[in-house]
Amino acid sequence: MKNIVPIVGINLLVLLGYSLLIHFNASVSERGLNIMIYSAELVALHIFVNLFFGIANFKTNKPLGKAWLLSSGIVLLVGFSTCLGSTNL
Repeated sequence: MKNIVPIVGINLLVLLGYSLLIHFNASVSERGLNIMIYSAELVALHIFVNLFFGIANFKTNKPLGKAWLLSSGIVLLVGFSTCLGSTNL
């Protein structure tokens, strides 16, 4: 449990950070589509990085690996939800 909270928290803060940067820097024309595409690309990259760290740490330290894998699932759910929700803006 002590490994899960910091890893998930930092990953959610990173997700919030690049989501805000995308929203502030999106062009005015076709804003929703631009936000959706850039968010989907960065969320997918973020998930792959988390999966890589999860699999790499799972072999040596199972609780830490589980924390990374759980974090990738949470980033998947929250990231793609905000990605699709931003198309209405």
